[in-house]
Amino acid sequence: MLSNDYPAQLKITLRQYRQFVYRQGRLFLLSLFLIATLAACLAAPENSSQPLVSPRPTQPTDETESLVAQIATLPEVKASQPWQIVFASKSPVGDDGKIIDPNWENIWQAIQAAAIDFGVTVTLVDSPCQTCAHEQIQTINDLLARSPQINGLLIGVNDSWALAPVVDKVIGEGIPTIAIDTPLNSNLLLTTIGFDNFAGGQRMGEWVVEKLHGQGQVAILNGPLDQQNAIDRQHGFLRGLQQGQDIKILAVEEANWHQNNAQKITAKWLKQYPELDAIIAANDYMALGASDAAATAQIPLLITGFDATDFALDAIQKGQFAATISQKFSQQGRLALQLLVRHLENQETLPPLIPLTNTQIITQADL
Repeated sequence: MLSNDYPAQLKITLRQYRQFVYRQGRLFLLSLFLIATLAACLAAPENSSQPLVSPRPTQPTDETESLVAQIATLPEVKASQPWQIVFASKSPVGDDGKIIDPNWENIWQAIQAAAIDFGVTVTLVDSPCQTCAHEQIQTINDLLARSPQINGLLIGVNDSWALAPVVDKVIGEGIPTIAIDTPLNSNLLLTTIGFDNFAGGQRMGEWVVEKLHGQGQVAILNGPLDQQNAIDRQHGFLRGLQQGQDIKILAVEEANWHQNNAQKITAKWLKQYPELDAIIAANDYMALGASDAAATAQIPLLITGFDATDFALDAIQKGQFAATISQKFSQQGRLALQLLVRHLENQETLPPLIPLTNTQIITQADL
């Protein structure tokens, strides 16, 4: 049998032959894996793949934290001319004229107040929904076509990857751009202002471990993984939960920030995992959806949110879920506009990421 594989003059020991078979087997399995991977890539729709790594560093370095501290102590600059700035929200405007998502409404209110203080004009454009990447791309393209006098752009992107080309196009037209809250896969941004989502997620995971006394079964409701803040929060949750030696993560599923989606997923989990102890939700809407499902099933769960919206604080006060995290949205909006004004006035350069730290978990006791 050996003579079929090798010339007769070669003397092969049994050990050498085993090594050969082992290597050939590994190569065969690797070939199968590569073929299957290639086939999956060819068969999958262009927009169906989800990133497994961050598009750019999202964790603050010591140097970045030092720069952030310096920025916080600088006096605010007022504009010497009426700069025209656009704020592109990732959430739609409702019939009442307010942005539907309360977080983005808070950011917009802060930007409007800051615009008066800084002496600039800011125009709002919205997106049909928080995951409507194509529509937001079209909105920005239309904006460029009809408003050539834009001096700067503040944007909340609803897809960290899909929006990169159109934002790079905006910047290429000489319009400096700052991303708010959700990072963008672009090296051309002036900077990104946002909450340290990884640190917030990690702190919440650790808090859940504390409340479960280091043991229990947990599930995670996450946002869409084409948004970098959802990725960072999920990574943070997982890191924090590692502090519990007897914590078992039963499921991680995307509810895309929506309350109804979270309610349906939680109802399914409660049937599938009768021993479930806690659900960590990556925003307050999903936490409320999980709470609705648990209340309907009359099953007590430890449920946490993320954002510290007004309705979340009310829900926590009523005992509907246990905790949330403050993201300082108003501070994000004002700081983003100030840094854009500083750049327009003085061509100041900024670090690629300016994270707001000091993670604060809000519970019923804090209210």
